[in-house]
Amino acid sequence: MQIFHGPIITCDKENHVFKYLVEDQGKIIYVGDDLPNEYDHHGKIIELQEKALLPSFGDGHMHFSNYALFAGTYFDVREAKNFEDIKSQITKFITKHPKKKIIIAFGASKHSVEEKRLIPRQELDSVCPKIPLVIVCYDGHSAICNSVMMNKFPEKIQKLRGFNADQGYLFNEAYYDGVDYATSLISPITLINSMIKSYDIIAKYGVGMIHATEGIGFPNDLDVTLVSLIAKAKTKRNSFQSRIFFQTMEIEKVLKRKLPRIGGCFATALDGCFGACDAALHEPYSNDLDNNGILFQSEDEVYNFAKKANRAGLQIEMHAIGDAAVTRAVNAIEQALEDFPRDDHRHTIIHACLIRPEDMEKIARLGIGITLQPGFLISPLEPIEYLEEILGSRVKSSSPLRKIKDAGIHLSGGSDAPVTHPNPIEGIYGACNHPYDPSQSLTVQEALHMYTSEVAWTTFDDHDRGSLEQGKIADLVILNKNPLKVKPANLLSLKVEQLYLSGQKYKSGMGIPSMLWNGLIGKKPKT
Repeated sequence: MQIFHGPIITCDKENHVFKYLVEDQGKIIYVGDDLPNEYDHHGKIIELQEKALLPSFGDGHMHFSNYALFAGTYFDVREAKNFEDIKSQITKFITKHPKKKIIIAFGASKHSVEEKRLIPRQELDSVCPKIPLVIVCYDGHSAICNSVMMNKFPEKIQKLRGFNADQGYLFNEAYYDGVDYATSLISPITLINSMIKSYDIIAKYGVGMIHATEGIGFPNDLDVTLVSLIAKAKTKRNSFQSRIFFQTMEIEKVLKRKLPRIGGCFATALDGCFGACDAALHEPYSNDLDNNGILFQSEDEVYNFAKKANRAGLQIEMHAIGDAAVTRAVNAIEQALEDFPRDDHRHTIIHACLIRPEDMEKIARLGIGITLQPGFLISPLEPIEYLEEILGSRVKSSSPLRKIKDAGIHLSGGSDAPVTHPNPIEGIYGACNHPYDPSQSLTVQEALHMYTSEVAWTTFDDHDRGSLEQGKIADLVILNKNPLKVKPANLLSLKVEQLYLSGQKYKSGMGIPSMLWNGLIGKKPKT
């Protein structure tokens, strides 16, 4: 038995803040302002003092396999100041790992380097002429390759829209298929090692549950298999929770694996992003009046997918950034629910950066959730000056957190990692300090809900997790300060001090043999 004394921020529906929480055998058995006599002197008392206890955080949308490769094996160039910095990182990696058969990095942005353009393949060739190299851009919807990699792509990829052989750039469909192909060249052992390391990295951010969107080109959807296996092992070892969204429009593949969720990005991305200027808009881009972005599937394809998935009882997620893509997603879900009504479907739109008022009303009426990434609002890799250039005045209505919340829509937070770091504190700061329109900022309490109770709600976990209430699982996090007493501008001063899952301190360092043993014999987790 453990007794926590101090600020207990429950994140329940009433926003209670209590003084005591009692945990026993992995469950919360009491929360309140006075400690009952039956618990006094019967457990270890943990005095929080100026610290605070909250539900463990959740990440409502991340590309776990992608993130794992960059964080656990390869490297990140988002801090690079110029091309020379990027090339230096590549050289250091090759020197340290000369036998790698492919190199995949992340984070290139034309906005954060002195050259104010994407590094071309010729620059990459100067330091990496023999090993296939892919640098995925910060937006997760474009990439840069060296000549070896560009020449290695099959002819069908080289003929796709967005394949720029001269510069080594991949956009549009060439990006999706190109990255799928590149990841298929990575060995399973590399992927497994990356995943194991990355769970420990994520846990340091106080995250105890992730919504992992998988299906990125590995043969036989190996990433889906491995995330399922490792999730089973992590659940047995320390109760870390993973909820898988299979990025496919092939309903049968999901049903065969007995997964309850379908969607995410890649195959279920309805449009692109602002970084590549292919997010689908009702009105053209301000700096290119001939460009309304791209809708990657036909209307019939999206509608038929939504109807079939909904009839199969699956929970649907679809990537939609531009307002035209949001309209298509909303209409597809509306038609699916008219075809086969479901009271508590919890279908979700990811991102939803621009939303027309009529679609906002439909989202609320239909009970559609939105998973948004407020950490991206504060990223220097896509500054507001760039968004103003491409969107004009529409930038002020982008990511309208306050309007979404006031409409009564379930709004959860995620990182879209590796697009942003899987650090909920950065997301909470972004949600409370909206840079495009301060009136769209949330309160600290509302932002905390985005990364706790709302993440749990999105995947039907709210009966067991997401808030500190009697009878729920004791997934807890201790912060160095009480966030409710921190000014929004100072929220980045918050630090995670300890993560508890099922009442136990998180255990890191699981190796492959342990993972395979726990994964094969462990109790099947909820996925």
